[in-house]
Amino acid sequence: MKSVTNEEISVAVLASFSKSTQHSTRRMSLESGISRTSLRRILATHKWHPYKLHLLQHLSEDDPDRRTEFAEWAKQKLEQDPQLTQKILFSDEANFYVNGEVNKQNHRYWSDTNPHCIDPSKTVGTQKLMVWCGIWGTKIVGPVFINGNLKATGYAKLLHDDVFPSLCTEAGMFPDFFQQDGAPPHYGCQVRAFLDEQFSGKWIGRRGPVEWPQRSPDLTPLDFYLWGHLKAIVYAVKIRHVQHLKLRILEACANISSAVLLSVCEEWEKRVALTIQHNRQHIEHIL
Repeated sequence: MKSVTNEEISVAVLASFSKSTQHSTRRMSLESGISRTSLRRILATHKWHPYKLHLLQHLSEDDPDRRTEFAEWAKQKLEQDPQLTQKILFSDEANFYVNGEVNKQNHRYWSDTNPHCIDPSKTVGTQKLMVWCGIWGTKIVGPVFINGNLKATGYAKLLHDDVFPSLCTEAGMFPDFFQQDGAPPHYGCQVRAFLDEQFSGKWIGRRGPVEWPQRSPDLTPLDFYLWGHLKAIVYAVKIRHVQHLKLRILEACANISSAVLLSVCEEWEKRVALTIQHNRQHIEHIL
């Protein structure tokens, strides 16, 4: 491989990356005959960076309005109570696969300015484990492992038997609000009745007292922080079987510090403000 960084070569390299922005330095090195070290040096000299692609859900016609309504509600509540974020129990489910996850480390876009790329593709896999988890202030609630597919009856039982009994603290504290997204199991009559009883007028979700904006993973801490963090830790080693996967998830959850979760709360408040500022659209790719 040639090791060169003169001006003529630099121009050629930048032109090649401008034309093929998603090529890796390895591929470009093979095509051009220039060493990867020289390619990286040229890119760094001209302040080009490998920006990550972001996976976002498409917003439907009414979604921006719902996002604004929720963000305005949250903003108003935060003005009334600056500690609001630590009084909401955010919840969600995610699938973990024994054979790992889609590796987004290779999804890069070379440029001298961040193009804020997005990609609507979804994770796929084979043998999986569904996990319920919650974030309540500086505390991780769960994880709770779910057998099979989750339906409304099973979700209501999970909340009643596994989640809510674990929320009682020695100080007698209890979340002021409970948040869930609009997944079909969350919309069951028995689920909504149970939440009406436990959080009268104070739960966030599909057709709840506070409407949750659909397709807004950028506004829930579990999507913008927890699941990505857990998978990075869990898949740092090769998963041998489901039991090993469970153990890795339990260990990863137990090792998340209160300080980190406090920063996550602050990040949520920042995202609420950005949602209002940026015309109700997704904000993940501009952070």
